[in-house]
Amino acid sequence: MRARKGRRAILTTLIAAGCLTVAPALLCALESETAETTETTHTLVGSYLAGRFAKNQHETDNAADFYRSALTQDPGSDLLLEQAFLMEATLARWPRALKLAEELVAVESQHRMARLFLGLNEFKAGAYKKAEEHIRAAASGPIGELTSALALAWVKLAEGEVSAALAVLELPKQAEWAQFYLRYHRALIADFAGRRQDARAAFERAFQQDSRTLRTALAYARHAAHAGDIKLANTILKEQVDKAQGDGHPLARSLRDEIQSGKRTSLIVTSPPEGLAEVFYGLGEALIGEGAVGIGVLYLQMALYIVPEHPFALAALANAHEANKRYDEALAVYERIPKGSPLQSAIEIRKSFNLNSLERPDEARRTLVNLLESASSATVEAGDGQGATSPSSTATEADDGAQSAILKLGSKGDRVRTLQEALNELGHRVGPADGAFGDSTRRAVRKFQDENGLDADGVAGPATYAAILQRSSGSGSKGLEQRQPEGTRKPGLSVNEQLQILDALGNIMRSRKLYSEAVGYYDRAIALIAKPEKRHWAYYYARGTSYERLKNWPAAEVDLEKALALYPDQPLALNYLGYSWIDQGHNLKEGMNLIAKAVALKPDDGYIVDSLGWAHFRQGNFKEAVRYLERAVELKPDDPVLNDHLGDALWRVGREREARFQWDQALSLKPEPEDADRIKKKLEHGLSDAAEASAVTSKQASKGEPEKK
Repeated sequence: MRARKGRRAILTTLIAAGCLTVAPALLCALESETAETTETTHTLVGSYLAGRFAKNQHETDNAADFYRSALTQDPGSDLLLEQAFLMEATLARWPRALKLAEELVAVESQHRMARLFLGLNEFKAGAYKKAEEHIRAAASGPIGELTSALALAWVKLAEGEVSAALAVLELPKQAEWAQFYLRYHRALIADFAGRRQDARAAFERAFQQDSRTLRTALAYARHAAHAGDIKLANTILKEQVDKAQGDGHPLARSLRDEIQSGKRTSLIVTSPPEGLAEVFYGLGEALIGEGAVGIGVLYLQMALYIVPEHPFALAALANAHEANKRYDEALAVYERIPKGSPLQSAIEIRKSFNLNSLERPDEARRTLVNLLESASSATVEAGDGQGATSPSSTATEADDGAQSAILKLGSKGDRVRTLQEALNELGHRVGPADGAFGDSTRRAVRKFQDENGLDADGVAGPATYAAILQRSSGSGSKGLEQRQPEGTRKPGLSVNEQLQILDALGNIMRSRKLYSEAVGYYDRAIALIAKPEKRHWAYYYARGTSYERLKNWPAAEVDLEKALALYPDQPLALNYLGYSWIDQGHNLKEGMNLIAKAVALKPDDGYIVDSLGWAHFRQGNFKEAVRYLERAVELKPDDPVLNDHLGDALWRVGREREARFQWDQALSLKPEPEDADRIKKKLEHGLSDAAEASAVTSKQASKGEPEKK
């Protein structure tokens, strides 16, 4: 195979400069140029290497600039043309990408991505024959052949050649995974063309092959509803919701509501451009899922080149940016998704996590609180019943008012008095209704919950509060509220969506070590759960870990045990509870069993393996500790806590030189300041008995929960 023009010159220059590997090459380049100085003249090699480095760091905008600089010095290099084109197209800088694609095809006529883009450009201009020519030329390799066939089918449809479009998709030699896409697009094209029987047969085969993918289910259900087969449409959506558990995906719920309203249901693809965009969206998302992020992002951008507001392609592109830790770019893409979509709640949650990752936690919290607030135009009653918070109130005020939905030990006010009156009428005597939530009220609430299949925690959250009022004989008498209590389901948001928002708020507070605030949000989430199921384990687990951080172990233990009762084989819950018991010196045998089970379930999780090793260390089983801790460091070599733990265990078995190496490694990984001070002392003096007593470092890492933001 011939060397690409330009590649040989660049490699020759690198060898002559002694830059034989990437890292030394970067050093050589950096010696001759400074990135911060705009006046510095970029050498060909320096620009090329800086472009490669920026690309590997997912800094696509910088990579594009460096490749552009290199190309000005060697405009005939197909290597530089290719990289410059790919970067510009990935950034959706289409005018520049178009020029580069034309130049690239002139020197490398079969370049797949350049040909595909030129084909899309001709398609948008209505030049379908030219589009066909480019797309056919892109049919190289398995992905190229599949992409070419799918895209060509929609071009043929745009030309009005329905039979030819369907014939293009007849590729019996393609692998089974490729047949799914061929069947799916055959169904879409046949549906659009009015060939319902062909569409039904293709949808049935595609759905049989993959019924879990949301997009497939939505397309099939829309086909059925459009054809008047409401029963089939509802069956498809019910299967999708049942598999998803809870309320199901908001788009599935929205379509179900649309069908039930009697409105005419449109097809998922209503034009050839939408179909062509569907090709690149579907393949792009699949490529990203298989690890081919670069090419996958490029496919998504091509989908958006055809249909700029394609919500699924935008969401997938934002997710790809998140995976690359390009949070600003993800936020910008989320802003492009049309407002008012059923995806709005999920989008706002993702935006809040990105804001938190960008060290903007106040904005993250405000985003979520506003989402809860905007879900209802109703006022939120204040905790003491003396007034209300209007929709125009600040997010913080609305958030504080909503927390009054939780009535527990120590709560006071008219709502407590109403609760007490209802409990007395139901026979759960609490004594005088004095508006003070004391032990007698807590016992009465717990008894009611136990008798009615609710989570018996003695806390009157919205679900419990509503149930007590509904069952009381005096529901119409003075003092009993007739409206839905705050915190329960609000118009526009399902219970599952509210749970997700509150969970996001709790997780963000946990990431900021604001555990008391996190508990408040988890309280509100758990109060919405009328009957806990397996999928609700995470709320109890998160609240339990927050309680443990607040040194409220009795409450933490109850929640962690509840999480395990709901999901007995959950590795995180097994690990956290087991380690906590061992750390406190009780339930040692059971604790070890729980951690061992967690390791068996997730043997490649470095944090959980570390827990088992550290548990052995705490019990004096130093040889076993070394065995597991060495494995943990292999799995997570960049974690300072795990390296510190291994150093301690190595010291105890007499391998002192190796211990100091691990402590030094831990120190280089930027541990918490208090941990760094302790590690420095161990490097100087070794591990004394006093040091061992304080050697329990970050429990969060030990219990399988690395610090997250």
